[in-house]
Amino acid sequence: MEADTRYIIDNNLKNKGWIIDPSDPNCNVHLESPKDEQLKKKLKGKHPDYILYETETKKAIGIIEAKKGGIDLQKALEQGERYAQALNAPLIFAMNGAYCETRFLVNKKPLILNGEEVRELLREREALEFLKENSNEVYTLPKNVVISRQELIRVFKDLNNTLRAEGLRAGIERLSEFANILFLKLLSENGKHDYWTSIKNQKDTDILGFINGYVIEEIKKEYGGDVFTKLFIENPKTIREIIERLDPLILSTIDTDIKGDAFEYFLQKTTSTDNDLGEYFTPRHIVKTIVHLANPVFKERVYDPFCGTGGFLTEAFKYIKENTIIDDSSSEELLKTQTIFGGELTTTARIAKMNMILQGDGHSGVQKINSLMHPRDKEFDVVISNIPFSQKKPPTDLYYNGIAKNSGDAVCVLHCLRSLKDGGRMALVVPEGFLVKNALKNVRKFLLENAKLQTVISLPKGVFLPYTLVKTDILYFTNVRTNNLQKYFFYFDVKNDGYTLDNQRKKIAGKNDLQTVNSTNFKRENEKEILSIGFSLIDIEKVKNNNYDFSGSQYLKQKESLKSGFAFLKDICLITTGKKDVNEGNPYGQYPFFTCAKEYTFSDDYSFDKEAILIAGNGQVGDTKYYKGKFEAYQRTYILSDFAKTILPKYLYFVLKNKLQEYFSDKTLGTTMPYIRLGFLSDFQIPLLPIKVQEEIVKDLENKEKEIQANEKKIKETTEKIKQELNSLFE
Repeated sequence: MEADTRYIIDNNLKNKGWIIDPSDPNCNVHLESPKDEQLKKKLKGKHPDYILYETETKKAIGIIEAKKGGIDLQKALEQGERYAQALNAPLIFAMNGAYCETRFLVNKKPLILNGEEVRELLREREALEFLKENSNEVYTLPKNVVISRQELIRVFKDLNNTLRAEGLRAGIERLSEFANILFLKLLSENGKHDYWTSIKNQKDTDILGFINGYVIEEIKKEYGGDVFTKLFIENPKTIREIIERLDPLILSTIDTDIKGDAFEYFLQKTTSTDNDLGEYFTPRHIVKTIVHLANPVFKERVYDPFCGTGGFLTEAFKYIKENTIIDDSSSEELLKTQTIFGGELTTTARIAKMNMILQGDGHSGVQKINSLMHPRDKEFDVVISNIPFSQKKPPTDLYYNGIAKNSGDAVCVLHCLRSLKDGGRMALVVPEGFLVKNALKNVRKFLLENAKLQTVISLPKGVFLPYTLVKTDILYFTNVRTNNLQKYFFYFDVKNDGYTLDNQRKKIAGKNDLQTVNSTNFKRENEKEILSIGFSLIDIEKVKNNNYDFSGSQYLKQKESLKSGFAFLKDICLITTGKKDVNEGNPYGQYPFFTCAKEYTFSDDYSFDKEAILIAGNGQVGDTKYYKGKFEAYQRTYILSDFAKTILPKYLYFVLKNKLQEYFSDKTLGTTMPYIRLGFLSDFQIPLLPIKVQEEIVKDLENKEKEIQANEKKIKETTEKIKQELNSLFE
């Protein structure tokens, strides 16, 4: 068992109340070997990593199989099933680090707790509920809490007209105002401060003043001045209506974590169906993937400069808390006040703070701030974020001498990089344009020079519906500002994220690709395991030679193309264009000047001195020529040079001459394709034959060309002779 995984599981078990100390009479976890001799015989010498027992009956109830990062958990689950069958222990957990998958032995389905798939170890009382119900799906929340949470969403929707009457705009304004009052109810449910009862007891004439005065001051004393601000609602009857609708709902239990879950439930359900709110809320399964990638640990400082409603921050806080033993007040204070930091430009920052408070965090690091205008220098160990796409007029000059070239996406990424300590890491959601745009080549180059790109995770179009259809990727960088000698990065193409890729985003049963991503540990020694579960290696040199394009799919296409006996044109030669205007020819010049309409005029100077294939980009579209020497070319002439060793230039010339002529012969120029685009030419497939075969083809075709030229010469001479004879007859 890998030491890191065991450390995490041990902490996880302790945090869940399990006792793993064998000297304790209440010990209910055994490592590897059962305490009962009969059970040992049933296992026939096999050793589960952990066996969970019910404290009172001492009966085995669960198995934990622990693997190192990068190992596919499917085999671990199958192994756990065999152990569980032998021990009659129906609960199966498989973990590789902090990532967990589960099964219920009876029907071999994942465990579902309170409507959500279980992705962590359970407390004993929760585990026993599955045994009691003899089902893979149970509810530990009281039924009235479940119903109340569902009702909460309906209440907010019902009150939209009421909030509209208060002059509040749809979207974040109404959400914020409603969240203010919901926060007071949830904060009061733990019994520490019963603001709710005090508010209910106020007269209508006093209720607004009581909230905007006394309540705000009390919250300010404990949590700071910008968590709960003055309500925009001016009509006390509106406040009374909201309170009366919320009052019967029972949204949480005495468990503090459940309060945070209730607030998250409200945010998730509300924003996932409202386009006006979608930009503030990253789907939580994507958030969990990012946090698993970054793997924040206790005593590290975690930062999200574009935190929205605080999803990344709350998940990171829970992740650290779950996987660490916090057993003294100073450690607890460190976790609550010196671990989580965030920035948010809009008033949503208050919602993020409320979210953090209800999760048990001290929230002191969350600010309402324009993060891009306030760079942070080497302050954080981990940055996790979904950057705001296409920011207008970004402060480019504040970041690395303006290399972002007025790109908001690039400035956001550079802000994250700048904020990291040496050796830090960041996992970010970015639009795919950031990976491929030529204008951002220098930014990507700078990133590779200043951090190690561990992996690119390609997300399918639709993961952010109904808010946007923009194609996105996850970038995970480590080792910031350390010697970077990487030769490759890992790439994974997510086809299925567990939900339908439409506006409804309904959950799909069964395994999804993000489970594979979540279970991966990107340590060097795990390379084989990572490749075995579906990742690919992308050669950094190829990336450098391709404008630092990070989109891994194109490099995989190249590999597949080569395997099938074909190569993309861009992979076997350099493709450039001419440099002169079409009118810059000189009929008295000494160098060929290739244009799109004529074979050539002449030029006074030259830009190229090489063996090349020239392709007309417009005019005589697709017209192909071979030339070796000094020449000049028109801007819309493509020039192929610097050929790979696997291709003969003359062979390539013959292939292109034939293929392009064939392709464009039935095209209506000026309507279908008035000129050849670089992308079309770059991805043009060339049959890649052995060099000897290419030589034979070239020799054969050159001989045929000579025959054709000789025949054309004869035809020309014969035609001229006939013409002369005819002329003599009429003299």
